[in-house]
Amino acid sequence: MTSSRQWFPDAQSGVRSGHPRWLLSAAAGAALAVVMTSGAAAVPASESDVGAAITTRVFDRATGEPVKGVCVLAMPVLTFSLPNTCPSRSGGGGRVTVEVPGPGQYNLFALPKLDSPYGAQWVGLDGGTGRQQDARRVTLTTGETKRVSQILLDPRATISGRVDHWAGDPSGLVSVAPIQLDVHREQRSVPVNVDGTFEIDWVGPYEWPVLFRPQDGPAQWSGRVGNRLIAEVVPAVVDGSADRYTFRTLRFRGAGIRVQVRSLSIGPPGRVVFYNSATRDVMGVGEFDESHNSAGATIIGGQQVKIECQCPDGTRWYGGTDFADATPVVAAYYAGINIDMR
Repeated sequence: MTSSRQWFPDAQSGVRSGHPRWLLSAAAGAALAVVMTSGAAAVPASESDVGAAITTRVFDRATGEPVKGVCVLAMPVLTFSLPNTCPSRSGGGGRVTVEVPGPGQYNLFALPKLDSPYGAQWVGLDGGTGRQQDARRVTLTTGETKRVSQILLDPRATISGRVDHWAGDPSGLVSVAPIQLDVHREQRSVPVNVDGTFEIDWVGPYEWPVLFRPQDGPAQWSGRVGNRLIAEVVPAVVDGSADRYTFRTLRFRGAGIRVQVRSLSIGPPGRVVFYNSATRDVMGVGEFDESHNSAGATIIGGQQVKIECQCPDGTRWYGGTDFADATPVVAAYYAGINIDMR
């Protein structure tokens, strides 16, 4: 039997390609109590037995010369994560083949080395972009290898910004990439300086969403949102810019979520991960408390999340068996939700 109570105006997550950013109506400090039962145990999604692949070439846009050593990643459409190691780099003539686990739609992300003169990019139809929703989509069938038009690299540029001081301690990390789980050191994230300033200097000269992860508050994309696709974008300028973007954070408008897991086996510590429903970006992680059946985290309000329990006895999803069919939870400001599943 499932029972629930809620007393807040609904909020929705979505994709927007235009600006100004979408504002969600609601308020601060949502308290959510979610109860997961052992019936929500998940079976990992199976991968295709026959892989597919994308082939392309990498060039300097200005000179037309091929570029070696550029990491090219294939991401399922609108999802984004940087791996610990690069699976595919361009070789002689700029040629590269990127293997993917199976059929579907993919975006390509070109990631030059940190000491490269070139900047990272989502691969668009006619050059680079900083917004994944503007990237080229490559559709593959089972076992298909598809050749796509070349990747044209631009010079590396810098995103210059400042975290507002009224938000308290500006300490934290910034990046254009989502949170990476189980990575000791994220080489593509940079610390905010003591005066609140920061510079991200490895991206291409485009407009990018920026993620701020404060030490004492919820992670949030520029524009104070949890959905990267509707975030404000910040220009990256070659050689940097004196006109810094001001990152106005929402320190006190997070949604506090506590997840209680029923019928949990005793074992090594586990955790609960909160993913944005639209992008699958990690927006919060909660470790189990001493009782080993409860975990919580504070996430930025005004978004929908799906909840995964990485439990001692296996993976579970709230309301489903994997990310695709898990039940979204609305984390609205000034909201309270109680869900009890038995």
